Amino acid sequence: MRNRASTIAAAVALSLAAASCNGEPEAPELPPSDRASAAVSAFDVPDEMSREGRIADGVECPVLRTPDGEIWALELGEADFGPGDYVRVTGSQADVSTCMQGEGTIRVARLEAIDPPAHDRDPARAGGIALSIEYVRGSWVAKGIGADCEKPDFDVTVNSRGMAIIETRINGFPETGVVDVGPTPGLQWDEPLPTLPIETRGPDGLAVKPPGDGQTVMLAGHRIEGDGIVFVKCAA
Repeated sequence: MRNRASTIAAAVALSLAAASCNGEPEAPELPPSDRASAAVSAFDVPDEMSREGRIADGVECPVLRTPDGEIWALELGEADFGPGDYVRVTGSQADVSTCMQGEGTIRVARLEAIDPPAHDRDPARAGGIALSIEYVRGSWVAKGIGADCEKPDFDVTVNSRGMAIIETRINGFPETGVVDVGPTPGLQWDEPLPTLPIETRGPDGLAVKPPGDGQTVMLAGHRIEGDGIVFVKCAA
């Protein structure tokens, strides 16, 4: 009997060992909150993206042209925006679309009108035209009832190298600089004076804006702050 009992015990032990090897271990049960997170992560959620630029007509769909030169096709739906509008677009990039142009297609989730940056050069934008040397050449005074072209705030001339040169007073001292009308327009001075961004404002104005580093700058007695000071050209 003792040998028979030993044989039965050995058989039971072998059976349990085989079951342990062949069976899969039970996964620990997740708390309800973790189960919900795991369920969400099991699906691919499109990454949200945001771009800003000007809407233009495309080959098959409207496109967005960004200040950096990128072109994105847009699935606008019934959005009340069209060519010429400067907007910020938020949405997801479409994997498949009939609007295959540029970097890809954005399925628009949100669309909002925003003010264009200073280096947006589109002459068609409301209230402004493209900057050029001819536009900035001349004598300028701060816009307002006290404007006196007999005493202009600054003068811009063109030298023999075709550069626009500005003469004015910065922080109470005479200063000569360069008017940059390129991709990032601004009034440039010798260090340590910061560059002052410029843009067209209104049909005939030139806005001088504060520097990006927050320095306080006085141009011809005018504190350059906020949205900038608008100057108008004196008659030649």
